[in-house]
Amino acid sequence: MFQTLKANRVNLLAVGIIAGLAVAAYAQKIGPSNRETWQTLWWVALAASCFAAIFNYWRLLKITEAPISTIAAAAQGYVELHGTASSGNSLKTPFHGIPCVWYRAWVYANVDDQKGLPDICGNRLLDYHESNQPFTLNDGTASCTINPVDAEVVHFEARTWRKNAHRYVEQYLPAAKKLYVLGQLNTLKHLTDAAALNLEVRNTLADWKSRPEQLRNRYDHNLDGKIDASEWELARQDAIKQATAKQMMEAHNGNFTLSKPASNRLFLISAKSPQQLRDSYRYWSLVHIVTFLLLLSALQITIK
Repeated sequence: MFQTLKANRVNLLAVGIIAGLAVAAYAQKIGPSNRETWQTLWWVALAASCFAAIFNYWRLLKITEAPISTIAAAAQGYVELHGTASSGNSLKTPFHGIPCVWYRAWVYANVDDQKGLPDICGNRLLDYHESNQPFTLNDGTASCTINPVDAEVVHFEARTWRKNAHRYVEQYLPAAKKLYVLGQLNTLKHLTDAAALNLEVRNTLADWKSRPEQLRNRYDHNLDGKIDASEWELARQDAIKQATAKQMMEAHNGNFTLSKPASNRLFLISAKSPQQLRDSYRYWSLVHIVTFLLLLSALQITIK
């Protein structure tokens, strides 16, 4: 359940519930004598604070537990990577044309009520766009393709402006910006393709045959001036090892993609470092824990 929730929404919702209940209690002038109403409001606020505290602490654990790796040394699986983002297709935001690697954008229209006055919300969604094009992450050791579909993108840049009774909103990750990503790293092809491997072995052996003196120096172990069947088998095995190593190196360089984990684990793209994210989740955990304890103390007073 925690994987599908957004951190900012959970925190804002918890704070909003507590503030809303306080405002509602004040507006209705609920007195201390009305204990049942007070206690109901307090239990709702307690539940919101408890859930938000657990949620932020869970996020803190997920980021702390994820293995850190460079792209060149990364093994397939759940990893966190750091690097500079770039987009080969010159992606730009739809309204301002800002070069970016990811964006989402909304267009809202003002809504008037029956008296001709602006609605208190003032918004009616007219259009929404979100990019789903993969981009490249480079950390100086290698490059990796990032598929942003279904990722939680946090600490992006945003622009909001109004024009002709419309409100435009753009959120985006600028190109050439340092990013932190957490997700599932997978290879795009098998490390050893049988047909390609056999072809590489044949080409290697043909190259060695074209240099018979070097071949004898390396594999003529009985020094009879010839390469017999057993010695040729050793050469063939060495050619297989060399071809396999070459294929694995080619598969590892530039042929990996990071995307949403199949296990529905946390998939995160952030313009802030993991340390900054940890500090944020730790801060909100403490805020909700303190709020929970204060509410609990107040509830105990009303019960007495």
